[in-house]
Amino acid sequence: MSTRLLVLLACGSVLLAQTSLDLTKQAEQLLRAGNKQEARAALEKASALKNQTAESEDRIGFLLAVSGDQAGAHDHFRKSISLDANYAPAHFHLGAADWLAGEKQEGLRELETAVRLAPGAFDYRYRLGAAYLDVNDPENAVAQLQEATRLNPSSGPAWRSLGQALHSKGNLVAAIDAYRHALSFNEQDTAARNELATVLVQTRQPELAIQEANRILQRDPKNFAAHMNLGYAYLKTGDYAKAESAYRAAIADDATSAAPHYDLGISLKMQDQLDAARIEFGTALKLDPTLAEAQYSIGIISWQSGDFAAMAAAMKAAIAIRPEYAEAHYMLGIALKGSDHPDEAIAELQEAIRLDPTTPGPYNTLAQILRLKGDQKGAAEAFATGARLKKEKDAQLANNLEQGMRGGEMLKPINKQ
Repeated sequence: MSTRLLVLLACGSVLLAQTSLDLTKQAEQLLRAGNKQEARAALEKASALKNQTAESEDRIGFLLAVSGDQAGAHDHFRKSISLDANYAPAHFHLGAADWLAGEKQEGLRELETAVRLAPGAFDYRYRLGAAYLDVNDPENAVAQLQEATRLNPSSGPAWRSLGQALHSKGNLVAAIDAYRHALSFNEQDTAARNELATVLVQTRQPELAIQEANRILQRDPKNFAAHMNLGYAYLKTGDYAKAESAYRAAIADDATSAAPHYDLGISLKMQDQLDAARIEFGTALKLDPTLAEAQYSIGIISWQSGDFAAMAAAMKAAIAIRPEYAEAHYMLGIALKGSDHPDEAIAELQEAIRLDPTTPGPYNTLAQILRLKGDQKGAAEAFATGARLKKEKDAQLANNLEQGMRGGEMLKPINKQ
């Protein structure tokens, strides 16, 4: 081969290596090998080249994001879009970058654009669905995640996210199916199994929830959420002693969380260990002073002890934390009635009715006070409304899959998996 030809081939190789996409390929290889500085040099070289394309700008931005330069990544994603407004990958990557930077509205808009431009891309659908879920839009989340699982039926994470969206939307039966799909692809998906256990309790299947929680604990004996779900399930079966044990185990897992102390208080109260329950509710409040349910529950214990003054104080404290706590206003009305403050009681009962006009209890208590005050017409109307609502509630409960704890007490939600 002639010397001239060798020179030409060598020059061609150098020129070829200088194209932006080839440099980004080199940078990616260097990043995979852990050579961040050399990778950054290759990306800077690629950025300096002229005649960039939407693809090359997007690729540079993506690798800059991987290397930790989020600001630089944003710039290149925007350059890519300026070169081709219909280049879906750049919209997707910019949306993800915005989201990670906390700019959720901007990120959501870019993710929506990516899906509009490339509706058949699984990653785009999945990420958009997860974003909708994160901003508490389960309706749109379900639509996107259902399409994502259709595009890639074997994605366990997509099925789990779909389960979360369906759960948030209140479609519990479909959520169970989605969680089971997720577990069929990855039995070790602890988050999906914990979420499945929660929904099983809510659909009156606590025995199955106990099985799921125990499966997790066999592998991970200190799994906080599994102990919490186990306690929740045992409460629903009426086995309050086992619920107590589960919540004590959760406290051993994490002594700084208010939730297990509060729920332990519920299990102790259900065993008529009122003093011990009061202590747990107090501990929960120390850990989380915004826990209105704990103040409410202390008020219930005071009511059970016949101490209307303490009951009223606790209910007022609960209302101070959450002014629209209808159940606390109702119980405060009962406390004021019991301590012979009928006019104040009427005001609290009327507020409870304003906040929740569908609960029969406040109407009935209000009717009793009005009758004692001689307002027979007002009493009759309140009694009639209470009776009608009770009939409607009874019919609703016959078909309702989830019933909360009695007296308005609710388990404290948790986020840990």
